[in-house]
Amino acid sequence: MSVSIRLTRMGSNKNAFYRIAVMPTRSKRDGLALDTLGYYRPDANPKQAELNLERIQDWIKKGAIVSSTVMRLVKLAEKAEAKEPGRVLIVFPSDRAKRAHKDRLAAKKKG
Repeated sequence: MSVSIRLTRMGSNKNAFYRIAVMPTRSKRDGLALDTLGYYRPDANPKQAELNLERIQDWIKKGAIVSSTVMRLVKLAEKAEAKEPGRVLIVFPSDRAKRAHKDRLAAKKKG
């Protein structure tokens, strides 16, 4: 039986958050999860995610298939994991911070 690490939708209408879960590949989106490895809240201000990197790496070693969105979150968490191994909390920069950063880069290129 192959398993995948993917997102399961939780929450109410227009107020969704996602759990990062290990599920059989053939199960439904919100089916029974074998293990829960963290969460992702895209509607929070700023966006945030919490992952258990140790358990994710264990499942990957066992042959779990990782979805593209979860892989993106794992890569961000690995960059953020500097001091504390295990569970990592990622806080995404706000859109305003992204725009300010792009403006600084554009100004740097001009002059």
